[in-house]
Amino acid sequence: MVGALTAEARVVCKAGPGMPALRPEPRGCYAVVTSEACLASNGWREAAQALCKKYAAEIITYPEGKPGEMLPRLRATMPTYVCFLGWPEMCGRKFVVAAHRLMRQLDDDPYGDALWGIVTGYDAADALRQARLDEPLVIRRGATSMGSGLLKRLDSGFASDENRVTDFWTKDAGKTSVMHTAVSPDAARSLAEAFNTRPVDVFYTSGHATERDWQIAYNKPGGAFRHGDGTLFAQSTDGSRYPIWSPSTKVYLPAGNCLIGHIDGRDCMATAWLHSGGVGQMFGYTVVTFYGYMGWGTAMLFEDGRLSLSEAFFLNNQALLHQLATRYPEALAAMPEAFDSRDAAGLARGVAKGDRDALGLLWDRDTVAFYGDPAWTAAYPCESPVFGYRLEEEGGLWTLHVTVFREGGVRDPKWGVRPFAVVLPERVPAVREVTCDGLEAAVVTDRFALVPMPKDVRQGATVTVTFRGGQ
Repeated sequence: MVGALTAEARVVCKAGPGMPALRPEPRGCYAVVTSEACLASNGWREAAQALCKKYAAEIITYPEGKPGEMLPRLRATMPTYVCFLGWPEMCGRKFVVAAHRLMRQLDDDPYGDALWGIVTGYDAADALRQARLDEPLVIRRGATSMGSGLLKRLDSGFASDENRVTDFWTKDAGKTSVMHTAVSPDAARSLAEAFNTRPVDVFYTSGHATERDWQIAYNKPGGAFRHGDGTLFAQSTDGSRYPIWSPSTKVYLPAGNCLIGHIDGRDCMATAWLHSGGVGQMFGYTVVTFYGYMGWGTAMLFEDGRLSLSEAFFLNNQALLHQLATRYPEALAAMPEAFDSRDAAGLARGVAKGDRDALGLLWDRDTVAFYGDPAWTAAYPCESPVFGYRLEEEGGLWTLHVTVFREGGVRDPKWGVRPFAVVLPERVPAVREVTCDGLEAAVVTDRFALVPMPKDVRQGATVTVTFRGGQ
């Protein structure tokens, strides 16, 4: 059998129910990328030093305003993780777009070459707190604005509903029941009080948002979260304000929100979440979102439990690039810049040629930011993942065995069946001779493997991928 290995084969990595994947070792393959001026400033220098101490990282600097100049150093180093450390004023949409594109330029394939994140905040203390996070965060407590469904899988938490403004739910640790409360005039006060008194590990939001606010209800009055001087507060429809200070470490997934990931200055929603909201990692759109592949797709992969949040973000972006490469290869070279309504209209008429999927994939590809240390692990317990896998190596021959545990795989009503994807636990250079016994060709780079799944994939189905690596 192709790919059959002897008992001497090295089992590099495996994952399944109750057994989360081994992850790449950050020490010695981590780069801190920052401007010369930022590294020289008090507080920010300490954040860089904390990351270096934690990961034996290399610091790569660039002249102010010229991040592209560090590309030769990154190509020579080929880190698995890249942390962009910077003042909030440096981390706007243009920087996020440039980071996405830079991370695809370390080698010659069209895919991402490193897991990356931006460490920033309202002040240097926020960056230092993120840099010092060490113990993995296991998601057991949570909150959401999309109804009580999430609470059923968590030990404790609270929830509002963007479509029913007077509904609020809580779940206490050690309880199986979810308690419903009618609130008035909206959930703003209840959310603020819950954040101030109930530690949570994850928070999900959807609905309307900008750099200045998040609206608790969708298309109706229902209160909002806003910010001032780096601090979050909730404001009810009757004008009452409720300060929010929630220092427990958490991850924030504004999967369906426009603009909330855009740091357009020191004081904005993203920096307030990083400052008074206790956020250790978050992703968010820096543009108006209408397609949602990066937002909802990342959340879907994360909730499975096999991947950390940064892995889910990275691999979802690679799945997006695979969609472009296989369905719209001519669009890979398109590099829109403005991402405003005129730019969208031009893309729709030109590169996308009226195809909404092509337009949406291009719109999402480079515009979603990831904030936080990319090697820090936040993940759900790996209790019932959709896929299990085993990765083995012998004499430069690698074999990846994938098993489907859930009928239909990872299925989304908008984008169909999602592929299986995994970050390789070590860099595999010079990948070649890739074979796959599935219906479609697998993609294997030095950083990850992606295996497309058929539309009718059945529980118990297996796929085997083999490839060679090394010089």
